[in-house]
Amino acid sequence: MGDAQPAQDFIAEDIEWHIVGDRTIDGNAAVKEMCADAAAQGRPNFQNGRVIKAKNHLIVEGSDLDTDMHYCDIYAIEKEQIVEITSYCLTGA
Repeated sequence: MGDAQPAQDFIAEDIEWHIVGDRTIDGNAAVKEMCADAAAQGRPNFQNGRVIKAKNHLIVEGSDLDTDMHYCDIYAIEKEQIVEITSYCLTGA
């Protein structure tokens, strides 16, 4: 929902965040910096549409209500830590 702070303690040290079609962010510090930069730009108006929970994955679909941006984030979880995030974002859909 645009507030990464509650998840900070659950981010693995060697996390990989794949933003498909853009870049990969490697490591806990880099992910936290990316989240801090995003927070400095203001809180987005996200609305999650569907959340799918599996044994080791969490999938979140939604959109930003103020823009024409839609997202799907896939979180891989091991030992209660987020070890990988794959993000798909579409604008103008």
